[in-house]
Amino acid sequence: MKQIYHLFVNGTPKAQPRHRTTARGHVYNPSSADAWKNEIKMAFHSCRQPTIIGPARLKVLFCMPVPNGKNIEEGSPHTSKPDTDNLFKAVMDAMTAVGVWKDDALVSDVTAGKFYARGATGAQIIVETDF
Repeated sequence: MKQIYHLFVNGTPKAQPRHRTTARGHVYNPSSADAWKNEIKMAFHSCRQPTIIGPARLKVLFCMPVPNGKNIEEGSPHTSKPDTDNLFKAVMDAMTAVGVWKDDALVSDVTAGKFYARGATGAQIIVETDF
């Protein structure tokens, strides 16, 4: 197994929002996750490897902030919104945009989790190929 990327992206993970439609029928993507996706793009841009053109494995561990006033132990599972799949989609979209892989359809094996963190929040991202 060849590990291509192993990095931590600092920030507050945001979910990829659903497409919206205006009253006139114009479809658009809300910008609520844009800042988070830009953090991901900058992190991958700084350690750029050749574009992946074969099967890839993607592992993402989201470190979510503990809400103010809550007594939640660090490392406890995060079981509220945003949903893990929508967080994961934002990561994959940003990685596709920066050219980590030719197409996110190349990702054939995924692992994702979300947990509370009292320290740094963000996402631990590992990309592997040749498995």
